[in-house]
Amino acid sequence: EHDNEADYLEHLALAGAKERYGDPLPTAIKERFDYEMGVIKGTGYAGYFLITADFISWARDNDIPVGPGRGSAAGSLVSYALGITNLDPIRFDLLFERFLNPERISMPDIDIDFCYE
Repeated sequence: EHDNEADYLEHLALAGAKERYGDPLPTAIKERFDYEMGVIKGTGYAGYFLITADFISWARDNDIPVGPGRGSAAGSLVSYALGITNLDPIRFDLLFERFLNPERISMPDIDIDFCYE
């Protein structure tokens, strides 16, 4: 159904964004979503987001407590839409560019806290 991992990521993230913000997405949310997806696709990190979302989902499904998110990844609406973080970057006016900046060549870093027990 999806031609590549970037398309699959966009499909999952859009569904998650609609769950969190409503359907149709408010204009400001849609613009931010489109911007972030463009950067993620352009930098080739779609797989990184998919893998991270998958293991966080697995942890939650197996009753392993996962923190709400910390560090610069909390500034990503796509991370929020996927359930990687549970902090609304729009509500708290967090910057996506602190997390993934197309002008900075470095891999994004998603800090995740899991219960150690």
